[in-house]
Amino acid sequence: MPAEYFIVYNPLTYQLMDLMKSHSIDPFDVISYLTGRDARNINFENFLNFVDFQPEKQRATMVDALAIEMYAGLYIQNQLARLATDHIVVMVDGKRRFFSQVIREKKNLPRAVFISAMSSSFPAAAAAAIVLNHARIPVIIGGIHVSTMSEDVDTFIRSHCPHPELVSLVKGAGDSSVMNDILKDLKNHALKSEYSGTVLIENGVWGDFKNLEPLEPLKINLLNRLPIIKYTPLKDFRINPVAPFTGCPFSCKFCSISTLPKQYKTVQFRDPDDFVEELRSYQKGKLDFKNRYYFFTPDNLFTNKKELTSFLKKIIASDLSINYAVQISIEVADDEELLKLIRASGGTHFFIGLESLDMSNLKHINKHIVRDIEKSGMSVKEYYASKIKKIHAHGISVHGSFIVGLPYDYFNSVTDNTGVDIADFCVQNRIGAQPSTIVDLPGSVFFNESQENHQFIYGKKGTMDYFLSLSIADLAETNKIPPDALYRSQLVIASMVYEISKTVGAPVRAVINSSIIFMRSFMNPTKSGQGFRVWQRFIDALCSAVSQTAVALYKEQGESLVKSRYGVRGIMERLYDEEKNPEIKKQFKNYIPRFIE
Repeated sequence: MPAEYFIVYNPLTYQLMDLMKSHSIDPFDVISYLTGRDARNINFENFLNFVDFQPEKQRATMVDALAIEMYAGLYIQNQLARLATDHIVVMVDGKRRFFSQVIREKKNLPRAVFISAMSSSFPAAAAAAIVLNHARIPVIIGGIHVSTMSEDVDTFIRSHCPHPELVSLVKGAGDSSVMNDILKDLKNHALKSEYSGTVLIENGVWGDFKNLEPLEPLKINLLNRLPIIKYTPLKDFRINPVAPFTGCPFSCKFCSISTLPKQYKTVQFRDPDDFVEELRSYQKGKLDFKNRYYFFTPDNLFTNKKELTSFLKKIIASDLSINYAVQISIEVADDEELLKLIRASGGTHFFIGLESLDMSNLKHINKHIVRDIEKSGMSVKEYYASKIKKIHAHGISVHGSFIVGLPYDYFNSVTDNTGVDIADFCVQNRIGAQPSTIVDLPGSVFFNESQENHQFIYGKKGTMDYFLSLSIADLAETNKIPPDALYRSQLVIASMVYEISKTVGAPVRAVINSSIIFMRSFMNPTKSGQGFRVWQRFIDALCSAVSQTAVALYKEQGESLVKSRYGVRGIMERLYDEEKNPEIKKQFKNYIPRFIE
C-alpha cells in the first residue's frame, strides 16, 4: 500500500511582468503562461500537466545566487517530520524536485501540501494552490506575505478554486501548536480557514528525521567554474542556514514586518545548548566544506547582547569548528568584546544594512543608526568607513546592502549618479555590495503609504496588476513612482543597481579583496585556528576569502535579471520600452542593446 505523505513546497519567483501587456486576465492566465498549456482545461484527471512551471520563466533571486536554502521551508519540513511520524515529508521547489515527479513516484496524492511564500514567490504559490485544489489536495499556506496580506488568499486563490474549503492560511509562526492543530484537523477532514501562531522558534526542531526526504543541497555554481577550485573540495562548499533566534525589534519603514502585530515579530531565542547540539549534529561525520560554513538567519544578530553572548560562549566552549556569516548592525564595530567573541566563535562575514550614504535618505527610511552618526560629527561615508575598518581588523569580511531610488539620490548621467558613489565607496573600503531598488514590500509602512497616495506603480492591492507586480518584490526593480531627482524613471534606478553590482563584483576586484581578507583572517583566527593550528587557521582564512568571493554572485544575479532570453524580456529591455521620458530614452539608446540576446 502506498505510504501517506506531505509535501512542503518552497516556490520559486517567476518572470511575470510581460503579462502586464495583457488585459482582463486572472490567475488561470498566469498558470497558462507558466506551463505553456491552457489552464482553463484543468481538472482532476489532468492536473499533473499544470502543477509544474517552466524553468526558463524563473526569475533569479539573491537566495538563488548565494545558494542558501529558505530556512522557513526547512523549519516547516522539520516540524512536520517530528510531529507526523506516520507520514513521509517530501520537499519540492519546482527546480530540483517537481510535484509531478513526487506524485508519480509515490503512486498516490499527498495528504496535504504546505507552502511558505514571500511576496515575490506568492504568485507561484497561488498558481500551484489553484492547480492542486482541482485534485482536492488540501493546501496550507503561510509565510511573511500571507501574514501581512492575508486577504490575498481569498482574492487570488480561494475565489478561483472549486474547493475553497481545502485552502487554509497560517498567520505568524508555524509553531508546534499550530502544526498539531492542522494535523488533527486534516485527520478529521475539518481544516480551518485560518490558524495563528506566535512561537517563532522552538527547541528540538532539527535532527536526522527518518521520514524526511529533503532536496538535493544547493551548490554555489561560481566555485565550480573557477580555475583549479572545481577540482578541489571547495567545489562542494555549502552555506547552511541555522537560526539561534528569530524576530526583529526594529520597524524600518521599508520592511514587511514593520506593521505586523508585536506577537508576530517579538525576538525569541532558542536554548543555547539546543542550538549548539543542532550544529554538532551536522558535524557528526567528517568535517568538510559541506558542514563547516553556516548562515545565521536573524535579520540582525546584534539584538540582545546578553542572550547573544550566551550563544557565542557555548560555541567557543564546544568541540565545533565552524565559520558563519550573519546579518548585523554596523554599531557592533564599537563593541570590541563582542567582536572578539563573534570572531572566536567562527564569525567570518558580516552582511550590514548600510542602505544609503546620504543622511537625508537614512532619516527618510527611519534608520536607527542616524542618531549615532550625528553624534559622531562625521559624514555618513566617514562613519561607515571607520566601522568597516574596525571589523576588518578582526579578519571578518563585509558586504553592505544599499537601497537605490530613495528621495535624495541623484542621476546626472550613467557615469555620474548615486550608484557610482556607492560603487566607489565599496571599492575604496574593500567590501562587497548587495544593491537593491526601493521596493514597497506588501505589509510595510511604505507600501501602505504608496497605496494611499497613489504612488504604487501597478495599481491597487487586489488587482491583477498588483498580483503580477509581486514578482518584482525581490528588490531588483522598483514598484513605486521614483522621485523627481531620478526623472521618475524606473530605468534609471535599475541601471544604477546593475552598475553597482557589475563594478563591485568584477572578477579581478573580487580576487584582490578576497586575497586581502584571507591575510587578515589568517592573522586573526577563530578559536579553531588559535595557537599553532596552522591548518585550521588556513581553513578560517579560506572561508573568509570564499565569503568575499561569493558576494560577487550579486553580479551574476544582476546579469541574469537584466538580459532578455527565452522569449522573456529582461529588466533593461522592458523598462526601456516602457520609458516615457524622451531625454532618458536618448541617454539609454546605446546602453540597452547589449542586454538583448
